[in-house]
Amino acid sequence: MSLEKMNCECTVSPKVFKAIQNLNVGELSKCTPKELRPILPCLVRMSLISPIDLTRECAEARKGILTLLSGIELVNAIVALLSIDFHTLETDVKKEQQLRQKIGTTQQDSLLVQSLQSSMALEFERSDSTRRLRLVLSEILFIQSQVHDQRHEFYAKQSDLFDNSVYIEEVCDVICIALAELPSILSITDIVETLLHVKHGPQIICWVIANSPDSFKEVCTHIIANGERQEEENTGGRIRMKALSLLCQMNPVQFLAIRAKCVELCRMPALAILLSLEHRQIADEGILPKGVEDRSVAEGSDVVAFVSGLLLGNDQQVRNWFAMFVRNGQK
Repeated sequence: MSLEKMNCECTVSPKVFKAIQNLNVGELSKCTPKELRPILPCLVRMSLISPIDLTRECAEARKGILTLLSGIELVNAIVALLSIDFHTLETDVKKEQQLRQKIGTTQQDSLLVQSLQSSMALEFERSDSTRRLRLVLSEILFIQSQVHDQRHEFYAKQSDLFDNSVYIEEVCDVICIALAELPSILSITDIVETLLHVKHGPQIICWVIANSPDSFKEVCTHIIANGERQEEENTGGRIRMKALSLLCQMNPVQFLAIRAKCVELCRMPALAILLSLEHRQIADEGILPKGVEDRSVAEGSDVVAFVSGLLLGNDQQVRNWFAMFVRNGQK
């Protein structure tokens, strides 16, 4: 499977994101199984958990979700993920987190996964649902520990499991279920920060956020806040920019809000310009999906006004921040 094909399959369309964000079952019913694929973990979980809301509208919505899922073979694998003993898993994950706080631990020291007979990818392919969850969480926590050990050096971590695009969809399912079922010990912002260090990280992040749409702003703010104040022409800066660009393409009404967050935090000036240009492209090409209304998009680009406002505005900190970015670009 080519990287281009993987990128396409891991892309969440704006109409799907808006529909799941608003839980609009009517709009979801108009989507194809391929379009629904990224949010299957969320849909399956909603269909299985007993609702707190017992109104007729809620019952009808749940019935609609069950209708959507009927006939999709992949649903069975996600149901199996939701059927494991999460209490035992939570206890073991806590022990693994304590282990990974120690400096110098190796991948083989894992308490979640013991006695690997072959590579991580092959083990994942051959394993049942419980072991798959353990394999993915073990790998993420190990990478997370390496990132913390080398927090001043952004690097792309090689991973037999994450590097192989064949397993990405199933790995995404596992991460989404783990975050939903173990919220007290797994932070979505910490997981996202770790995913920035693996191959296909930006695409996986989009998949994860699509299954937890309420976390969109929190995650975007976290990625920006941990970005560089100026220097973005490095591996870490480019990956952060790509992740935020893909997230905004998935949720285009947030283009300008995320750009404003860059200015507020005085971080990632190149991203602010990139989002302005992509926002203009949406206006020019009219690619905003039906049902997604954003008056600012329809009005077109404001790149000149935006840059002028940064350089000539009253906020001296913002002026200095962006002026330095311009000077660095002229070198």
